Amino acid sequence: MNFQPADFVSVLAFVAICGAVVAAFLGGVWRSARQAGVSPGRRVLPVTVGLVVWLGGLMLVVQSGIVAVSPMPRLAVFFVVINLVSIGVGISPVGGWLASGVPVVWLVAFQGFRLPLEVILHAWAGQGTIPTTMTWTGQNWDIVSGMVALVAAPLAGRWRWTAWFANATGALLLINVVRVAILSSPLPFAWPVMPPLLLALHLPYALIVPVGIGGAALGHVVLTRALLRPRSATGCAAATI
Repeated sequence: MNFQPADFVSVLAFVAICGAVVAAFLGGVWRSARQAGVSPGRRVLPVTVGLVVWLGGLMLVVQSGIVAVSPMPRLAVFFVVINLVSIGVGISPVGGWLASGVPVVWLVAFQGFRLPLEVILHAWAGQGTIPTTMTWTGQNWDIVSGMVALVAAPLAGRWRWTAWFANATGALLLINVVRVAILSSPLPFAWPVMPPLLLALHLPYALIVPVGIGGAALGHVVLTRALLRPRSATGCAAATI
């Protein structure tokens, strides 16, 4: 299957967004350690090593071409495994650290990365890198989640319902993103779109799955855990912003 690479500037912007998401995640771990009175290195170092191994392993899998050889079922498994791991991290002690140690305002604002990411996807559709189904001109309206997150974040510290609204909106739109991505991919039951969605088969574009989609999923799990905590448990953290 032919793949049309995107221009250098948009790819560089995409990598920068992925780097910002990773940095925000590690920054949250660092802050959670400070809030808990634990040496940051005791949390940040093992999480960083695990993250490097995870992303490095995924990149090696993509680079090997093993998924491209047989998109069905390997591409589907690729999607499922990555999302399950992201959700698993969210419900793990690491997710608990973030939920208790990072202000709700920041957790809401984190999802704002989805706005510039969607702008890049729109540009890629114009370049023939991805199908238009993956943009707001098709069936992917995830740009709304980024907008809602950025608007709701400054209000979340005072009005908890704004955080719940942003979280629910983003989660629903993320589920839709996964739906559209699967149906736009080269799978037997997918839509007959041209070009098919091949980002997961090429680097660095494949990072959109573990960092973009996976990062958003992790963020929603963590934010949900934070919102379910008693106000007394999160009020102090929010007050330190």
